Amino acid sequence: MKDVLKWVVFAGLFTVPFLTLYVENDYFFPYITGKNFWFRIIVDVVFAGWVILALYEVKYRPKVSGIIWSFGALLLVMLFANYFGKHPLSSFLSNFERMDGYVSLVHTFLYMLVLSSVLQGKEHWQRLLNTSLFVAFVVAFYGLAQYGGFIEGSGRIESRLGNAAYMAVYMLFHVFVAFWLFVETRNTLHKVLYGLLAVMFTFVLIETGTRGTAIGIAVGIMVMAGYIGLFGTQFKQYRKYAIGAFLFLVLAVGGFILGRDSAVIQSSPNLARIANISFQDLEIRGIIWGTAWEGVKERPILGYGQSNFNYVFNEHYDPRLYAQEQWFDRSHNIFMDWLVTGGFVGLLVYLSIFGWCLWYLLIRPLMYKDDQSFTVMERGVLLGILAGYFTHNLVVFDNIVSYIFFAIILALINARVGVIPAKVASFKLDNIIITQFAAPVVMTLLVVSVYLFHVPGMQAAGDIIAGFRSEDPAKRLDYLKIALSRDSFAYQEITEQLTQQTMGIARDEKVPEDVRQSYATFTEEKLTELIAKKPGDARVHVFVGSYYRSTNQLDKAAEQMALARQYSPKKQSIIEQQGFVALTQGKNDEAVAFFKEAYELDTRNLEAREYYAAALFYANQPEVAIALAKSDDARVSDTAIMERFAASNFLIGAANQFGQYAFAVDIFEYRIRSAPDATQKWSEDAQNWATLAFLYYQLGDKEKAIAILTEAKEKLPTFASAATCIAGNIENGRAPEEPCE
Repeated sequence: MKDVLKWVVFAGLFTVPFLTLYVENDYFFPYITGKNFWFRIIVDVVFAGWVILALYEVKYRPKVSGIIWSFGALLLVMLFANYFGKHPLSSFLSNFERMDGYVSLVHTFLYMLVLSSVLQGKEHWQRLLNTSLFVAFVVAFYGLAQYGGFIEGSGRIESRLGNAAYMAVYMLFHVFVAFWLFVETRNTLHKVLYGLLAVMFTFVLIETGTRGTAIGIAVGIMVMAGYIGLFGTQFKQYRKYAIGAFLFLVLAVGGFILGRDSAVIQSSPNLARIANISFQDLEIRGIIWGTAWEGVKERPILGYGQSNFNYVFNEHYDPRLYAQEQWFDRSHNIFMDWLVTGGFVGLLVYLSIFGWCLWYLLIRPLMYKDDQSFTVMERGVLLGILAGYFTHNLVVFDNIVSYIFFAIILALINARVGVIPAKVASFKLDNIIITQFAAPVVMTLLVVSVYLFHVPGMQAAGDIIAGFRSEDPAKRLDYLKIALSRDSFAYQEITEQLTQQTMGIARDEKVPEDVRQSYATFTEEKLTELIAKKPGDARVHVFVGSYYRSTNQLDKAAEQMALARQYSPKKQSIIEQQGFVALTQGKNDEAVAFFKEAYELDTRNLEAREYYAAALFYANQPEVAIALAKSDDARVSDTAIMERFAASNFLIGAANQFGQYAFAVDIFEYRIRSAPDATQKWSEDAQNWATLAFLYYQLGDKEKAIAILTEAKEKLPTFASAATCIAGNIENGRAPEEPCE
């Protein structure tokens, strides 16, 4: 039995790195859900097998160090933080899009614990890291195929991870894994191979265009090279290379900064993205961190619980973020993320994990010269990877990939410095008890936990995709009903997908009336349940309000938008939704008040300016609307305003509807003459010329209308016949739209 258990445990531990390649296209969020579900299941199986194995053999029992105690303390703190947080269900189980939460934190800890206890000696670790390096090579090669255009991509390399930032941190870890193996081997050919892989991974990392991780790799390598250069006196050759690498990197970074505007850098989209880091980017991040801090001040001890940053973001929304993502669920900063999720207690305990790493890698070797846990070279690589990862997390957040490889690094350190406690080592249990009682109990708990905690979510993720693939709306509804009946942690996401389907089907007259009614009835029932299950979430109320607005239940829509506004009072997008509902209800003055408020929260908001101007036409205040076409804010140019107005069919439609033809003329004159290159197609659209001519006709200026049509004939030969017809009608006193004689 012990041999079987060893095989199961080792197979599971070595399978985890291969999850990076796994994309489950039959699941909702295919790049995320499949990896996470199988990581959790594999860790559960490995942990169960390890528990039984450790009962049999002392050498596999848990090795304990400060890292284990700190991580364990973090789990305890976050247990209370999540339980007493804003929305415990989200904190413990997260959702399909993130697959984060407490359950991921626990599985990360368990993976680290088993790894550090089972992998014994350098050979085991070299095999694991070589395995992971091989997978990383495949992932990087796939990414290079995207870069070369052989495989469809987004422009930034994302490979099998579906997100460039996730790909970047994966490459970051493996650059240092390659360095570690380079240090460990004495085979010259292997050293060359590891060096080439490090270069390859660095190139791929840069081509992800992830700026925080690019800075992270530079910081990490500088820390590694600097440490080896300072303390690697017994490794003279490596020390010389390290000092050279450090100086080269300093010069390279300096040269990159000085040459950031050069054609070489700017011609590469991803290099340019890194080079063009601006104060505005930092300003936006700073505003988000300031928003997070407002929440921290309200709950400074244990925070809001995991996956609850959205409550803070909504409540303390800063109007200056009008042009950014409207539903941030992370602060994009490791300090603020942990302060919000776990308060100062959670942050300090989390940072203590890094503190213990620094103790074992930096401080203890200086205090105790006989500490042989790691060589100077090994310590340099580990310090480098931790520095690079920590820097990355200053502007990005963790995901399953970074969790896994952070766990591997912590396990590697713990495997060297941890010891099996005496009481744990001396504990004995009769083999018969292990075989006949402990093993069956552990295996039963394993099966039950997998069935209860993982299977429902996996089935629901599959049901959603099966529903999307069904061309029959009735069957699609059945699949979504089944998905909701699984009672998984993704109730909100499934309900949102159901609602979007319902809004589309409600307008599709090809769908039988009874099916549309079934959708509507079921959706409203589930939206009511969602509000009850997720109280205080502005996004939920906006979503429900949008549904009611799309189905013309305007009073209910107004009620939901008002609730959303209650939970996020300064978010312009919500106030604008209130304005649209009021406008549809015919409450024009009320709509103007909403749009004006949204606009005045930040007058740089061109969208809010556009909606405010359109609403003013409805409220018979054309002078005020027209005045908005000129900037009253030094930070906003007239050109930017006109560009926005010219693109707005909503605004143009309002002006035409209420007879403001002169204003509409200015808009269309801009379209055909003054628009920048990005919208030059406006001047190539015959409809714009025809509309402008008609507007002049409406103003009684027939000569100008004909002149516009004459010019259009010259610029657009395909429009010449129609333009001649329209001009002839005007000249002969007929309406422009009449058939030609």
